[in-house]
Amino acid sequence: MTPSTPFTFRIATLDDAALLADLGWRTFDETFAAYNKPEDMEAFHPTMYTPALQAEELADSHTVFLIVEVEEEAVAYVKWNTGPAPEEISGQKPFQISRLYLLQAWTGRGLGDTLMQMSLDRAQENGHDVVWLTVWESNERAIRFYHKYGFAEAGELTFVLGQDVQRDLYMQRAV
Repeated sequence: MTPSTPFTFRIATLDDAALLADLGWRTFDETFAAYNKPEDMEAFHPTMYTPALQAEELADSHTVFLIVEVEEEAVAYVKWNTGPAPEEISGQKPFQISRLYLLQAWTGRGLGDTLMQMSLDRAQENGHDVVWLTVWESNERAIRFYHKYGFAEAGELTFVLGQDVQRDLYMQRAV
């Protein structure tokens, strides 16, 4: 990212369901395909990244997607949830960063930092007292990134990718 890179940040609408299904899968696949079996990735795809599922998430009043575009091409997004949190998460008014994904070409250019700061700012502006997320225990780069922003492990959960049962971590930080 250069100082002249013209990022556009916009809140997604129902019309973005197909875009989010495509971008969501592309970023997930770029991030995790090298570490998982192709058949598990293929089995997982329709359980999370279809236009119909994205439309359901977009219609949820507790969910907001922020899309990042460069020259009208979507290159990243973050999904925020304000509904109830699991019992492992402390706080009375939780704010979840459910997904924060960038296309690989944009990783390492500061855009992830921008999206994280925007997320933390939104949580503070809306009176939340804790920000939480989940991360795969083997995603060391992401865990380091979250530690940089003060997140600490708060518990664990099972994540099923196809036939592969994986361990994810709950992480949280005060607002």
